[in-house]
Amino acid sequence: MSALPLTTSQTLQALVPPAARYRSIRVTRGHVVAVMLATLVTSVLDFAYLFDKLGKPGIWRIIAFEPIVSLLIFTSALLAWLVVAAEPSERTRWSGLVAASVGSAALTAAVTMPIANAIGIDQVWQALREKATMPPEWLRFMGTTAQLSLFAFLFMAAAQNMRQRSATQRAVLSAQRAHATIAREVLEARLIAMQAQVEPQFLFDSLVDIETLYRRDAPQAAQDLDRLITYLRVALPRMREAGSTIEAEIDLVKAYLAVVTSLHAGRPELYVTLPDDCGAARFYPMLFLPLVQRAVRQPSGEPPASIKIGISRIGNQVVTVLRFDHPAGCAEDAELARVRERLAGLYGGVASLDCEEHDAMVQLTMRVPAASGPES
Repeated sequence: MSALPLTTSQTLQALVPPAARYRSIRVTRGHVVAVMLATLVTSVLDFAYLFDKLGKPGIWRIIAFEPIVSLLIFTSALLAWLVVAAEPSERTRWSGLVAASVGSAALTAAVTMPIANAIGIDQVWQALREKATMPPEWLRFMGTTAQLSLFAFLFMAAAQNMRQRSATQRAVLSAQRAHATIAREVLEARLIAMQAQVEPQFLFDSLVDIETLYRRDAPQAAQDLDRLITYLRVALPRMREAGSTIEAEIDLVKAYLAVVTSLHAGRPELYVTLPDDCGAARFYPMLFLPLVQRAVRQPSGEPPASIKIGISRIGNQVVTVLRFDHPAGCAEDAELARVRERLAGLYGGVASLDCEEHDAMVQLTMRVPAASGPES
């Protein structure tokens, strides 16, 4: 007969020796608190049961002795549960809980019954129940064991349930972290794909314009080609970079607009306000350039007359304001949606991109955390 293949968990359990499993058993502060709370609850219930008998002789001996019994049964039940809970098999574990509850109850009964006899607890109970004779010792032992077994099993079952709930919560959190990691990796992959887009249409149009210009003004065409090469040298490394700085991204915008202005009679003029405390701030790449490219692409085919970029640090945020003239420049499109999606994925809900129109001017305001972002 061929052996059935083991699951991964069974294989790991087989590799872990029993001694190693039991060495991990330890009593924590939470266990001690659980024992004390269980003892307190049962003591309160015992007191409520005996409340109408407070005037009887010897009743306070019982009230003082019952918490000792509770403390012993829950302590022994805890220790037994810690041993049983280390068992890898679920079926073995629950059958072990039943055996452990009976064993801890029998041990507690064996310890407490001689003490109860010595201090006269049994005689007080006999008087309270108005019985002439006490049952045999073995019968009292079995009755006490059965009663304490119920308390022990309830305590162990509650502990086991809480442990399973805790394990389930840890598994859920682990799955959520794994999901977040996968989502982040997908976002980074999309980021790399976006970084790799050096706008083929812009590149082809620029090459066609430069080729046409060579027939009229070869020196100017050569200068335009140099600017295009400079832009590509700045843009292409972004394909391999995960982090950048604000200053580096502004340099990319300048290189891009240098090509645009050379091919469109100096349009648009670029004005940049970049304080010293913002230039070296960490920043994700390819957040500025898509917005500038969007500003350049006008319905008329002509770029705007000017593009103004103002960067400032306000509190714990870096605020970038991009202004340009563009009809219906705040209309939602795929480019704005992609930038907003990247901001949400990279910074969560603490980054934003707002668009406003004032007197035929479009103002895009981007806010990102000053201390966030990749290392440059």
